[in-house]
This record gives sequence, C-alpha cells and structure tokens, in this order.
Amino acid sequence: MNILISNGIILPMNAPDGDNAYFNGYIGIENERIAFVSADSLQADEFMAKHTGDCTQIDATGKIVMPGLINTHTHVAMALLRGISDDVPLMEWLEQHIWPIEGKMGYKEVYDGARLGMLEMMMGGTTTLVDMYPYEEAVAEAAESTGIRAVVCPCPMDFRMEHFENDWRAVKKRFSDSRLVTMMMGPHAIYTLSDNNLQRSISLSGELGVGSHVHLAETKTEQDNCMVQHGMSPTEYLEKEGLFSTKTLAAHCVVMSDHDIEILARHKVSVAHNPQSNMKLASGIAPVKKMMDAGVNVAIGTDGASSNNDLDMWEEMRTASLLQKLATMDPCSIPAYTALQMATVNGAKAIGREGELGILAPGALADILLVNLEKPHLYPHTNLVSELVYSAHSEDVDTVIINGRIVVENRRCLTMNAQEVCQTAQKHIDRLMSK
Repeated sequence: MNILISNGIILPMNAPDGDNAYFNGYIGIENERIAFVSADSLQADEFMAKHTGDCTQIDATGKIVMPGLINTHTHVAMALLRGISDDVPLMEWLEQHIWPIEGKMGYKEVYDGARLGMLEMMMGGTTTLVDMYPYEEAVAEAAESTGIRAVVCPCPMDFRMEHFENDWRAVKKRFSDSRLVTMMMGPHAIYTLSDNNLQRSISLSGELGVGSHVHLAETKTEQDNCMVQHGMSPTEYLEKEGLFSTKTLAAHCVVMSDHDIEILARHKVSVAHNPQSNMKLASGIAPVKKMMDAGVNVAIGTDGASSNNDLDMWEEMRTASLLQKLATMDPCSIPAYTALQMATVNGAKAIGREGELGILAPGALADILLVNLEKPHLYPHTNLVSELVYSAHSEDVDTVIINGRIVVENRRCLTMNAQEVCQTAQKHIDRLMSK
C-alpha cells in the first residue's frame, strides 16, 4: 500500500532536545516503510505522480503526525483480568488472586484476552508492545490477526517450565518470518526462577540470538529477600548470573542503588518504567532521572491491565513526568519532550529497533499516528509537545498506521470487530470466575 499524508503537523522525534520539534509537511509511505518526510509540497506532488491510481491520500489538517507509541512492558492478555483484584500488595495480588485464575487460562483465553488488550492499545496509538506471558504463541497469533507489532517473550517460571519449553519452540517455528512478531526470552523474576531455570533462559537467549526481558527490583521485599538469600541486590545477582551478557530490557527497576544503576549503564541494560502500576501496587518510585543521568536508556510500559488498570501510554507519559518532578522536587525533571522520547525513540532502542521505529524518517518502518488537535482540552495551541504530554488522551488518536497498513481510521478499528472482542472477553472472565 502507498499512502500520502498531507497538510499535517509533523513531529518526527529526531530533534535532540525538542527545539524546532515539529513543522507543517508531508509523509509518503511505500509498502511498509516511509519514503519521504518533507515540508516541500513538490515532493508530495512527485510521489503522487509516481503512484498515480495506486495511492491512498490522508488529509492531516488539524492533526499532529508522529511515530507510534512503544509499550515496552505489558502482559496484554491480562486485559481479561482487569479489576479482579485491586488495592492489595504485589505478592498477595499475585499469589492469592492472579496466579490462581491464570492457572485456569489456556490458549483460547490468552488469545482473546490479548485481542482485547491490543484493541485498546491500537485505539490509543500504541503500535508496538513488549509482552511477557504464558502462551506467547497465542499472543503472537493475536498480534498477527490484529495488525499490531509485538515482541513476545515466552516466560519461564519454576512452576511453568514444561509449558515454557513448548511455547518458545512454537513461537520460533510459526513466526520466524513474521513482519510484525519478534521474540525475546522472558525470565519472569528472580523470585519465580531457580538458578538452574534462570540459566536455562540465559542459555536459550544466547542460542537464539535474542535478548531477555525480566522483572527487576520491583519492590523492597524483592530487594530484602535477595539480600538474605544471595547477599547482594537483585541487579548484582543478575549480573553475576550473566543475564546482562545479552541485550536486556528490565521492567520496573524501582529499588536501585547507585551501584545498581552503574551496572545497568555499563551493560547497556534498558529499563521499562511503569509508573502507574508501581504507584497502584505501592512498589515505590523508580529513580528514572538518576538512571537517565547515568546514561541508562529508560522507556515506558503500562504493565498489565490488572495492575494499572488500563493500557494507555498517554497516561503513562504524563505520570512518568509528573512523578519524577515530585520525587526529585525539581519541576524541570523529565520535561515533556523527554517523556515523548521515552515512549517512542527510547522504546525503539530498548527492543533493538533504533532508527527503524520511534521516529519518522526515510527508510523507517511506517508506524504512524495522527492525533486530532481539534479538541477543547488541546486549545489554545501554544506548545504542541506540551499539549501532547500534559493534555492529550488516548481518545485523541484519530488514525493509526502500522507497518504501512491503516489499522485505525477516524477512531474506528479496521482489523477487529470491537463489540465482538469485548463480548468474547466478558464470556471468558464470567466462566473463569465461576469455576
């Protein structure tokens, strides 16, 4: 598909600090990649002449055109579990509420739960997600069917190792040639994996040439238990075990010493910051500003919809910025453009797609949003970057393009029947809760 986007306010996310961050212009898309980004209408005319009779035109008047958002940590099928347990600490939440009902879920429940979460994400402008869950084959299949880009992370845990072995093999076999699905290993956490099973995951990561995605230092309890068991912090322990020898994306990183941060920076570990989930579970405030100042690449994730309780990256951006201002008592901490970078450019870097995703540039993959500025809460227009981070909502996303394909148009998802997806999810959870 060839697409010409005209008359939009282009926010390419290639400015280093937000100065002169946007301009009025045009974007041409050929198949799955961006052919040109320009303020020159002559390039648009040449593009149309080249693709006469074979080009979809999008008038972006009154809209910001920007890269798709990258959710670097979620458990997308947990959209099915939204609201089943709230207002309890993390380990009680997991052990008494989440894991028991997850034990009743199979391939079909994960597939349909993932479609529900993907519908929500796509409608809100998320074009790429990094997922960690059992039955990642089902998540990968859901991504292909909905048209969203996904990094699926088969998730070893001591009580699910047999399923994990089957899961990563199935993903590798079915989706090795996918244009939308890639894979990382997803060792769940140090408190759910024995040394042997952690080493199995690390070995597979190296064998397959993929990175690892892991929960790290999410709570003080995790920190304290690791100190008792191993005499070191969770970050120090994972370094000792060799996890950071391959590309690593660590979720949460709330309880971090200066030495822990130095380890992350030295090994080029990226961090998925999940501010709202950390707040709701009272896990704490991750030292994001300190990590970024040390050179750590920090991106943004939503976590699962049962601990957030939504998958809205706009809320996460805003919360990430405001929370760091409060934590550091510095209103300059994490300015708006930095928050946007965390949700786009930094996310692409975290999954090894720097230069391909998270920016609008010739040759980059065409994952693009059109955000409608014609809303009362976005007027008057003074600083559009500020308006996006501090005022915009997921409902302001008008059009979504993923891999050069229009998947949301005029606030309507083109790849799913939204009512059917929601009703199917309701039937699943009603049945699971009645068991």
